[in-house]
Amino acid sequence: MVANKQLAVTKKLGKELLLSRAHVNNAPLLLATLTSSLQDSTTANAAVLKEALLSLQAFFVPLVKSGDFSPAAQKRASEELQRVSGTSEADGGNQAEMAKADAIYKKWIWDRYREFVTTLLRFVARHNAIPEVQIAALHTIMELVRVEVYGEFNNHLYLRLCSTFVFSKAFNSGLLSVFVSDYFKYIDVCYYTYSNMDKITVKRLSQKGSEAISSDDEDDNLRNFTSVHSMASNVYDILINLPTFSQEDCTEVWSFSAGSEDGGTISGKKVSGEVSQHYTNQKKQRTRVSKAWLAFLKLPFPYEIYKKVLAQLHKRVIPFLSNPVLLSDFLTNSYNVGGLISVMALNGLFILMTSHGLEYPDFYNKLYALLEPSIFVAKHRARFFELTDTCLKSTHIPAYLAAAFAKKLGRLALSAPPSGALVVIAMIHNLLRRHPSINQLVHRASSASTSSDIEALRGADPFLPFEADTAKSNALESSLWEIETLRSHYCPAVSRFVASLETDLTVRAKTTEVSISDFSSGSYTTIFTEEVSKRLKAVPLAFYQTVPTSLFSEMTEDFVGWKFSHTPITLQKSEEDHNKASPDGLENKVGDAAARESGIDGVPKEQNIVSKRKRPIEEEQPNGSELNGVAEGRGKSKIVSEEKVKSSTKKKK
Repeated sequence: MVANKQLAVTKKLGKELLLSRAHVNNAPLLLATLTSSLQDSTTANAAVLKEALLSLQAFFVPLVKSGDFSPAAQKRASEELQRVSGTSEADGGNQAEMAKADAIYKKWIWDRYREFVTTLLRFVARHNAIPEVQIAALHTIMELVRVEVYGEFNNHLYLRLCSTFVFSKAFNSGLLSVFVSDYFKYIDVCYYTYSNMDKITVKRLSQKGSEAISSDDEDDNLRNFTSVHSMASNVYDILINLPTFSQEDCTEVWSFSAGSEDGGTISGKKVSGEVSQHYTNQKKQRTRVSKAWLAFLKLPFPYEIYKKVLAQLHKRVIPFLSNPVLLSDFLTNSYNVGGLISVMALNGLFILMTSHGLEYPDFYNKLYALLEPSIFVAKHRARFFELTDTCLKSTHIPAYLAAAFAKKLGRLALSAPPSGALVVIAMIHNLLRRHPSINQLVHRASSASTSSDIEALRGADPFLPFEADTAKSNALESSLWEIETLRSHYCPAVSRFVASLETDLTVRAKTTEVSISDFSSGSYTTIFTEEVSKRLKAVPLAFYQTVPTSLFSEMTEDFVGWKFSHTPITLQKSEEDHNKASPDGLENKVGDAAARESGIDGVPKEQNIVSKRKRPIEEEQPNGSELNGVAEGRGKSKIVSEEKVKSSTKKKK
């Protein structure tokens, strides 16, 4: 009830303010309604606040459109007030008094207007503000940006809004989505957003400690600052959502639409004439984009933002910079961090090396150091393996380098999951095909003079897997015995794929490179799905010619030089132990003997128990025909059991 009454009073004040200049004092009352909700948000009412805000917008926008509130007009009004104040009543009479009153009125209105703008910015910066009131405040500010200076973009006010976004805790996804969808389609808004992000970031970097940037005015809308990490997060959210100037849908100008007949709605005119030349100059556009991103990359940002930046850099930033080589310091520093950051920095660094002439002598050693077991479970492993294969595609890299990568990959494949082993085999396949000089790793001929030395060093690998320098890893003196080991891999897909290396890969006309992208995204799920989706021609069976009595066979060739001692479990001993453990030992003995005689586990356990317990003990000894019936299979044993149940039932009767 109280809220409805307050809403009615607010509507009345707004109507009176718009009807007559005599009710101009209603403006401070409506402003007080807005500011009171900022001080005590518990008593705020969304409908009342929105009504007060829209009433003040309807009052100030026509005054701003008239040009009386432009910076030049305010300067003239202040000079006129000073001149009139020094004139006596006798000199000017009534005309001087009227001019003085008009100047005082304009100054008073200007002060209320500045207070209104400050209040709007505080609503945008308020972390616990009502969302619909916050969005209405955003639209009002952008409308004032559009109409305050006719035909020009009021960047002075827009810079204050951008500062509020950057340093505010209230810059949530909802407010950002409204800002992006409604205003980032205008080319002048995008142009000045890049410019303002550069100004704000540079000013923040020039300050020491935790000092925060403030607006040019003495308002307090930015006193509740966030940390530098939160600031970097807000700047990233704005920059990454800014459309590139090359997009065709960014063809309207927000400030130029102030003279349209739509009364200030969000609709602009097509870019044309001198306006288009100011905003569509590609050199200026690239300069704005470059300055904004380079300034942002100097900020200390959190780990999550670091990963997001590196993931988007190659497609959202590098193609639109005036000089992408300026990113070399950031990317090389990221590449030296190690771990996931280095993996993600590889993409951008590779683009600078291949497309923009960047020289990085230690690139391959750094790439070699990234080959660790953890890379097979990294989030961006697919892109990493594809880039690594591309980096090793050049035929001009030395043989020791290609051999070092082949050996390191092979060593990792021994402990990698099946999907990782498939990628490694594919990469080694491509390396052997591209670099015939390392084919000795697969086919190393041994002369008679060195055969004894090789036999003495059997099992010793000269390769140094933990050597950081590829030239000192002794890879060319080794062999790819790891690939031979993968022939016995437990996963059929891996063991089958190893067979592809048996062909002579040096004959390039008869072989083709393997696409790494076909294997780089593999996982246990993809391998399992592929296996179960195959149509089998026959059912696989586990068949033993003799019943195994030990874990390892005595004649096995897998453990040359090893001796396994074990005690075979005889049939008699197992029966005695079984009878001791079971109270119905005699009954169980008959069933166990039949099962062993059959050689299969086909007799249902429950069925045997029922049939045995319904017969006398002296009748449970099976005759030869019964044992033969059990030995014939599952169906035969079932028939015999049913006949025995029937016969025992007749005897009882």
